[in-house]
Amino acid sequence: NVFSQAFDKMLFEVIHIPVPVIGKEMESVKAMKAALNNDVAAFIFEPLVQGAGGMIMYSQDALDELIHLAKENNVLTIADEVMTGFGRTGKMFAIDHCRNKPEIVCLSKGLTGGFLPLGVTVCSEEIHRAFLTSDKTKTFFHGHSYTANPLACTAALASLDVFDQEKTMERIAILSDRMKEAVSRFENHTAIKEARSFGTIFALEIKTPEATEYLNPLAEKVHSFFIERGIILRPLGNILYVLPPYCITEEELRKVIDAIEEFLNALS
Repeated sequence: NVFSQAFDKMLFEVIHIPVPVIGKEMESVKAMKAALNNDVAAFIFEPLVQGAGGMIMYSQDALDELIHLAKENNVLTIADEVMTGFGRTGKMFAIDHCRNKPEIVCLSKGLTGGFLPLGVTVCSEEIHRAFLTSDKTKTFFHGHSYTANPLACTAALASLDVFDQEKTMERIAILSDRMKEAVSRFENHTAIKEARSFGTIFALEIKTPEATEYLNPLAEKVHSFFIERGIILRPLGNILYVLPPYCITEEELRKVIDAIEEFLNALS
């Protein structure tokens, strides 16, 4: 794809399976079973919402089955919760919607409330024990100039405190309802192919002569239109989406939604 094509010659082989969107769950499960006939190291996935792929939302039951199949075949499961973590899908983590849990979870973005960059990789006790040894040569040596950045970690701790002290999950529930209302408002608009939401995530797939993809030229029109109105939206090609900060006011959110309607009406 556009993100990795410059490095194609250096990448190892990866098997892709279809996203288990509603109505195509079995297609994904069958592809997973076929893939597991190979020598597979790990199953990596964005749980329930694929971000840069176009805010693609899919079945939690199907994901549960995919994780189950991986575990049944002793394949590590790795959840990329960089975007979905910390309340985005209505629960603290997207995997909280599922019964089966991954061995490794990748976290970032919402960890510090967007204040500073910080990434965390969380693993199961079983994986943790695999690295425990008195042999220093077996140490997982890794470091960089800002390893254990105390300022970013302090910001993360403060952000996590806000979840408890300011009833953030209650605010997330209210925002989730607002996103559902936005879907109802736009789902029959003539300029829209599909409107969808999951938790605090709201996305619109806009009809264009070009295919739906990251490099769709509509993105340039979206940028300029909303910047002129004091709103920063970052479209994924012709996928216009809203991931509001949890502290957004009703008035601010209404301004964003009204501007979206104005934009869509101008396209019709």
